[in-house]
Amino acid sequence: MNTESTTPAEPAAGRPRTRAYDVVALNVPIAYNGFGDHDRNGALYVLADDAEELREVASSWPEPFPDYTREPERVPAPHPKARPLVLRVRRGERLRVRLANELPRPVGITLQGVRYDARTTDGAAVGANPDSSVPPGRTREYEWLCEHEGVFHFGDMADPRGEGSQSHGLVGAVVVEAPEATWTDPVTGDPLATGLEADVHLPDRSFREYVVFMMEYPSNDNPVAPPAHGSHGGDHGHGGHTAAAGHVTGHATGPTGPSPDATGSDTLDDLTPPNNAMLPVNLRIEPMEWRMYQYHKMLADGVLDPVRDAQTGEELHHSSWLFGDPATPVFRGYSGDPAVIRLVHGGMRDTHVFHTHLHQWRLDPADVDSPIVDSVSIGPQEGMTLDLIGGLGSAQHAVGDSIWHCHMYVHFHMGMWGMFRIFDTLQDGSGTYPDGTSVTALAPLPHRAAPPAPTPERPGFPAFLAGTATFPQKNPRPPRTPHQPAGMGREPTALEAAAFCPDPQPGEAFTKVGPPGAPVRRFHLVAATGTLYYQGDPRKPHSSTWHDHRGMFYVLAEEIEEAGGLDAFQKQLARGERTLEPLVIRARKGEVLEMTLTNALPAGKQAASAFDYELPFQPECGLHTHLVKYDPLVSDGSAIGWNYISATTTADQGEDAFGRYNSWTYRWYVDQEFGTVLFHDHLLANYRQRHGLFGALIAEPADATWVSPHDRATPLRRGTQAVVERADGTAYREAVLAIGDFVPMVRHATAHPAPAAGAVPDATSGATSGATAGGHEGGPINPPPRPGAPDDQGVMGVNYRCEPLSERGGDPADWFASDVHGDPGTPLLRAYPGEDLRLHVLQGSHDLQHSFTVHGSRWRQWAGRSDTAWRDQQTFGISNVAELRLDRRTGPGDHLWAFGATNDLWLGCWGLLRLHDRRQRDLPALPGAFFGRDPLPPRDAVRRYTVRARSRVIAYNDRRTDPYGLVYTVDGAPDDAGPLVLRCRAGEWVEVTLVNELDGPPPASPLDPAVMNEEDPGARTVSGRVSLHPTLLRYDVRHHDGAHVGRNEDGTVKPGGTRTYRWYADEPGVVLLRDHADVVSHMRRGLVGALVVEESDATPFDPVTGRERWAGEQAVVRRPDAEPVRELVLVAQDGLRLYHDGDLTQPVTDLFSDSPDDMGQKAYNYRTAALHPLAPSLSDPEPPTPLLRCRPGDQLALHLAIGASRMRNQCFTVHGQVWDASETGRGTYVSTIGALATGSTRTIRFRARYPGDYAYRTGNLHWGVSEGWWGLIRVSETP
Repeated sequence: MNTESTTPAEPAAGRPRTRAYDVVALNVPIAYNGFGDHDRNGALYVLADDAEELREVASSWPEPFPDYTREPERVPAPHPKARPLVLRVRRGERLRVRLANELPRPVGITLQGVRYDARTTDGAAVGANPDSSVPPGRTREYEWLCEHEGVFHFGDMADPRGEGSQSHGLVGAVVVEAPEATWTDPVTGDPLATGLEADVHLPDRSFREYVVFMMEYPSNDNPVAPPAHGSHGGDHGHGGHTAAAGHVTGHATGPTGPSPDATGSDTLDDLTPPNNAMLPVNLRIEPMEWRMYQYHKMLADGVLDPVRDAQTGEELHHSSWLFGDPATPVFRGYSGDPAVIRLVHGGMRDTHVFHTHLHQWRLDPADVDSPIVDSVSIGPQEGMTLDLIGGLGSAQHAVGDSIWHCHMYVHFHMGMWGMFRIFDTLQDGSGTYPDGTSVTALAPLPHRAAPPAPTPERPGFPAFLAGTATFPQKNPRPPRTPHQPAGMGREPTALEAAAFCPDPQPGEAFTKVGPPGAPVRRFHLVAATGTLYYQGDPRKPHSSTWHDHRGMFYVLAEEIEEAGGLDAFQKQLARGERTLEPLVIRARKGEVLEMTLTNALPAGKQAASAFDYELPFQPECGLHTHLVKYDPLVSDGSAIGWNYISATTTADQGEDAFGRYNSWTYRWYVDQEFGTVLFHDHLLANYRQRHGLFGALIAEPADATWVSPHDRATPLRRGTQAVVERADGTAYREAVLAIGDFVPMVRHATAHPAPAAGAVPDATSGATSGATAGGHEGGPINPPPRPGAPDDQGVMGVNYRCEPLSERGGDPADWFASDVHGDPGTPLLRAYPGEDLRLHVLQGSHDLQHSFTVHGSRWRQWAGRSDTAWRDQQTFGISNVAELRLDRRTGPGDHLWAFGATNDLWLGCWGLLRLHDRRQRDLPALPGAFFGRDPLPPRDAVRRYTVRARSRVIAYNDRRTDPYGLVYTVDGAPDDAGPLVLRCRAGEWVEVTLVNELDGPPPASPLDPAVMNEEDPGARTVSGRVSLHPTLLRYDVRHHDGAHVGRNEDGTVKPGGTRTYRWYADEPGVVLLRDHADVVSHMRRGLVGALVVEESDATPFDPVTGRERWAGEQAVVRRPDAEPVRELVLVAQDGLRLYHDGDLTQPVTDLFSDSPDDMGQKAYNYRTAALHPLAPSLSDPEPPTPLLRCRPGDQLALHLAIGASRMRNQCFTVHGQVWDASETGRGTYVSTIGALATGSTRTIRFRARYPGDYAYRTGNLHWGVSEGWWGLIRVSETP
């Protein structure tokens, strides 16, 4: 029930309106699709008016549950009201929810994005607060004032387990609309009480609104898994990610998570991780394996043509022509309709990467000049508003089906995807799709002209494809347009020709991509395969190499011609005579690109390897691009919905298809100066992209030209490094760094000779043994437990190169030193101080999250925006891109660029940025090179510290300790339990003298969490040297980096030694301090801390004694003529190995780890508030983690420094508080920030309002909150 009222207790004048909803929390089995994937113990928030309908679903649920492969007609279809609950309210209104609990355990609603009194409205038992959840069979009212527009997650924090009620569906969102908004049903036009889709109306405009919940890992009680028809690259069903080194397998049968309706006590067995193969959106999934089952059944039944419709699986996963529409959402609208996505992370663990084909949005919807993106990383419990530029169909007003999905290919493969369906004719409910299902009516938006009604000559999409295919079959191939090369494509039908846009050019047919007369730039690409050497030199007879004999790549056709043909090109690669980087091309803003792709991938059966499942033939290959404008029907490089398959063929697709479609032209319009644009294959992306089949376009300014950095004269057709010249005489250097993970590499042992001249290594060489390659052994490196399994696997590279630390050996303090090991084989970036240097960083594959950093430099968060914060860390997920314009005051020396998580560094994802202090013959300088003076200011104001590195047992709580602990202490400051925290004022120099008081190298421990491709942590070398490396500050990297990098001085300190570092702090903020003498062992043992740079006139005081204090995790910071600020510094740690009561035979068990990325314990500031697995609760009034005390009305600042070593991203939330999370301080208010990775630093500021205990915590319920990442802010009149 949804009602509007006013609150009688408030004054009549100006009182906010109250919008009330009656909500029920109940158990209902949830069908995720029509294949039998379901959670029999599902739990939902539902409107009271819908509760009886869902109770009937529960009462009629079939028992025993039918086997879809035997009785598909008995399998329940997803119920349309079994979905996350969405409540809408206007900004400025009070939202009142009356929650009735029909579950057999307490339930609450913990809402993000609003301020509230935690003693009455938190929906949970937190600290010393009264429990504000709802007991079984009871009802409670919650009320919030909704002050900020946006979408805000809510869930049941009465059960804080990662596998608890939220994983079973007990999540929802509040959408706060504009004050004057109304909303209606998009089908009927009637007022809407709830729903994932709505038409929202303002006085001057209307828009389509779509709410997308990305979720993960609910229980799957399907009694059967899809029958095997060969390996198709993943698991779906019961097992989830399968066991490998360091992995724990889920149960093979039966329910896999604790039931929210269980009446008995929980057991440890109940806490086995739920099925990882379930990755739903809006409580629906459409996994590839079930579609493959359908395909093979249709083949067996004679429904399909075994030649015409042949597929390997992935290339037609998203086809409606073959399978009909998916169970996941198909959001509908008319071309040009304004549209907004309300994106919510309703899961408990992973950071997802949401990507839409065709469409883009501004990072900050309130800032019209914020960066344009089409993919974004989102963490648990975050909410985001994506206002699509140009509406549905983007700025070019395209028509057709456009997919949106999680770009992490394992997730995409397992069903985390849906579609936009963009019509060009009016849908009144009378039409049908090619499979005969009815097209539901769709009301046009007010303020927009209705689209034309369909006619026999122009029936609209998808009807104009009639005659090109019949359901069910493979997507039809696109028609040629008049200007395409002779022989490319088939002739159009009359309906297709009538639907063409005016004067269609190659690569466009139904949508005009760019303006007439736009300049055209042409490239001819070839998709090919060959040996890629990531590490080592194959030309040396006793060289060890890490390589991929099945490397896949795009290359310009002219390069193959110059090599003497494809065979000669591949032989040159195999012999190491030719090296490749991912293809990088450039174009100007305002240009059209004609991209012709030729498919030269080998036809025929592709044999299995330790990594790859067998392909019975070579499927089509496409060219899918991000950000730029294109026609989705013919240039998407995919086979989506009722679209064509816009891809290139091999001989395996038959003589006619090979002749007409072995090459295809794609057309892109560069309408913005985007910077970095990713492109890749979309037909077999889960198979090919980790082998390297991706590239980048750099969208340059309209007046740009680009030349070789070695002479500033030779024009470039392609290349990862370039000098870009502008018409006004300015110029900048740019370099592209593309990281890939899950890369299937093989190691050749040191004794193996180089390939003989003319020889091409066997593509399966070393790839079938299944043994991992550790130390100097040969064979596949970190393969999955079986070919095609979705587990964490393979290794990593940057631009098809890596420099593994395991191959360097010796003292870890010297791993990055060129005077010890030589320069790394990864890209060496060279420039001069003072030049404009831009790094284009992207992730091209495959599944993991990465954290990019540069020592001794930094950049504005938004390129070209001086009003945004300085950063020296950027988080990446697959398809995320960024343009990083380095601070031109960066000084000379070797600056380490790196993807900074321990596994990334260990596997070689690092290199050097060398800023020369004098001119080099092969590097012509750019305008602005050299400063003519020292870029650093004089040392007028200096704050000095003496810090000592010591070995010490660290007590993380009263039971868990680290006997191998290493700590920094500071002279003259109390020996706090927490890590090193220093303070200074902006404008000061910080001078830190570090004393190494270690006796020598600390011992290794066999129980330490392993890094990837490490067999025995107990055999690890732990350095006895230490260092102190800062982020964000300005300093001379040659002498004060706190590391031993490149040709710089050794900035580490030997046992018994001393070294002084000097850093300049120019702007307020928080800085991560960490050891860099041993990047594998030291930080996780405790050598981590922070420096807070206060305002130039600020003074910190001890919150207890009131004395001036410049060290310690808490302070009251005072400034003249300003109110004081209470601040808490939180240093987040992970990958720890703790022991029960210091007993080295009793390590703390890794809970629920199905991924090596989650191994080890978590802490804030050397303290962990791990929950008991059988009685998890946040009700401890004195948790071991830092407790921040304050009064109502106090200004608070939380400084976050992520000193974690793992790749798993974090997010951070505070109950009952909101803050401005925009980069400019003028925008979006949130209660959660995500995509926090190794090296991230953030400051959160808000004012305490109501008394009570307010939890701060991670949003990662799985392996985060349960492992201790939470604490309390206590607001009281007597703190």
